[in-house]
Amino acid sequence: MDAKLKIFAMLMLFCLCKGGDASEQCGLSDLQVNQTALGNQTNVKLLCPGFNSSIRVDPSVISLDPDGKLCTLINGGAVRKADVIKFNYAWSTEFSFLPVSSGIACS
Repeated sequence: MDAKLKIFAMLMLFCLCKGGDASEQCGLSDLQVNQTALGNQTNVKLLCPGFNSSIRVDPSVISLDPDGKLCTLINGGAVRKADVIKFNYAWSTEFSFLPVSSGIACS
């Protein structure tokens, strides 16, 4: 993994599948990304091929890139040390959200 990228992705992937409509079939606990590196990380990209959700996910927090393979955190904006970015999604499969790349913005 790129040495510049020191984001610890703490993802509690807990999926409970139930009967019912699509929004009830899979509930997922909170997901969070913690920034542990010195300086700010910008344009943070996470591996998330085919990311989808049966509940609304705020695209200003995480969004699927046009390539359908990577997701971008907070519209590519700066993630500062000690920032915690949280979001929820519900889908029948889990996504790993492994960190792929980012830029460093020294402050």
